[in-house]
Amino acid sequence: MTPPERGGARALKLVIGFAISAALVWYAFRNTPFADVWAPIKAAHVVTMIVAVFFATLPFVLRVPRWQLLLHRDDGTTIPRRSLWQAISIGFAANNVLPFRAGEVLRVAAISRLAPVSFAAALSSVAVERVLDALVVVTLLGIGLVGGQLPASNGMASKAELIGLVCLAAMAAAIIAAWRRELALRLLERVLPAGRITTHLLAFVDNVLRGLGAMRDPRRAAPIILWSVVIWVVNASAFYIAFMAFDFHLPFTAALILQGALMIGIAVPSTPGYVMVFETAIYGVLLLYGIDKDHGLAYGLLYHVATFIPITVMGALNAVNTGTRIRVPAESP
Repeated sequence: MTPPERGGARALKLVIGFAISAALVWYAFRNTPFADVWAPIKAAHVVTMIVAVFFATLPFVLRVPRWQLLLHRDDGTTIPRRSLWQAISIGFAANNVLPFRAGEVLRVAAISRLAPVSFAAALSSVAVERVLDALVVVTLLGIGLVGGQLPASNGMASKAELIGLVCLAAMAAAIIAAWRRELALRLLERVLPAGRITTHLLAFVDNVLRGLGAMRDPRRAAPIILWSVVIWVVNASAFYIAFMAFDFHLPFTAALILQGALMIGIAVPSTPGYVMVFETAIYGVLLLYGIDKDHGLAYGLLYHVATFIPITVMGALNAVNTGTRIRVPAESP
């Protein structure tokens, strides 16, 4: 988790986010009439798209058993899955409607009250989740790029394989560094030039590696890593099923690449709900596979809107049932 931002920095970040989203909307539709995008949306297979939405929503539920393994009450007892689900749904719903990824803090606050569990322990578990998610998604992205079956005509196939190998090598390095944290930090300190940027970078890397240090026990780590892989493979399956809804004949590796690109894309400042950043990442990847912009943008818009609704509605209902207020917390992660 990052330290809280001051009000001015948060306001500036929000303004930049809206500006980026507005610019992407203009860029996407400047030479593309909405009617050309609406036509593929109307032609999409409804039942197949519903199945895709189900698979896109399922990972939120699959996060419950993983979080139950990562987080316990102060006395060591297990937290009920119902409380974990309520906090997860509230948090992700808030991320869809609030700026600054405030849903992460709201999820921590919710489980601290519902479980109950200490705020610090809940915050630490969410930080570990973030690191695990990033590692698994980048690993799957690397696998997708190495075997992505990109058309040779666009000249990206060999470059994609190289990037994929770099991703896989980076993940292997991260795992090794987690096991030998102090050695890894000493090596970085020797390689990087002295200065404030290096000091902050080393502190960031140290926090990440400390989070991964919780995974050193193989008996504890194995089920947590397995659940992480299941979560993101199921999530990628949603993209793949949606391909079929639009009659895109693409391999599953394309879904892995799309998922990885999307995770990187939504890290860019944008409006709440990642307006148009989400769609741009999607149609950008689909262009690599020869899918024209109209159909790629249609896919991105329909997928975004359709998958946005279930978790937002379920989170709002759980917020009402538990008395949790969905608002921007005083401090954001």
